[in-house]
Amino acid sequence: MVPTKVSPSALRRRPRHSPQETEQEILLAGEQLLRERPFREITVEQIMLRTGLKRPAFYAHFRDRHDLVLRLVEHIGDQLFEMAGLWLDGEEPEKDLRAAFEGVAAVYVRHGPVLQALVDGVPSDARVETAYRALVQSFIDAAAAHIRSEQAAGRILLTTDPYETARALVWLNERYLSEAFGRQPPDDPSPVIGALHHIWVATLYASADPAR
Repeated sequence: MVPTKVSPSALRRRPRHSPQETEQEILLAGEQLLRERPFREITVEQIMLRTGLKRPAFYAHFRDRHDLVLRLVEHIGDQLFEMAGLWLDGEEPEKDLRAAFEGVAAVYVRHGPVLQALVDGVPSDARVETAYRALVQSFIDAAAAHIRSEQAAGRILLTTDPYETARALVWLNERYLSEAFGRQPPDDPSPVIGALHHIWVATLYASADPAR
């Protein structure tokens, strides 16, 4: 989508929105731009041009463009955690892992280019790097805690450190999902889900069943 200038008369005719609607509109404009270019290339002016709103409306909701992107990271992270919860809170590990990966893949299909734009911006922006790495770390911590609980229940028999195992698996997910869904056109989700499901089950659960 190519940004177009909005005439002053068009701005005057624009209907008033609630603060919540305005905030969501600005977030959507920011996400649209992140699908097209790295974070380091995006300005507040470009974001507001997409909305047809004036610049002060941006600062009524966000301190700066970093604040906006941190809000996007939080929003996408919440969706990913909801899907990961299918395994973290489940009782049937192999079935729950597949359902979790199906949900995570669906989030990446929707938001992969945005997450990739953030990754591309990490080397040049410390705040973006901190936020993104904190998001990944939250998944590592949750996975490690769940691995320990599965060990206590006798469903996982690991000889490696639970935290380092979780760290390796989560970073594998991050890179693989970014490669599969970070750019257009995205990969077919089915083989991606199958590969991740096999890797996690083989790593965590295969040794707990002597029949495997």
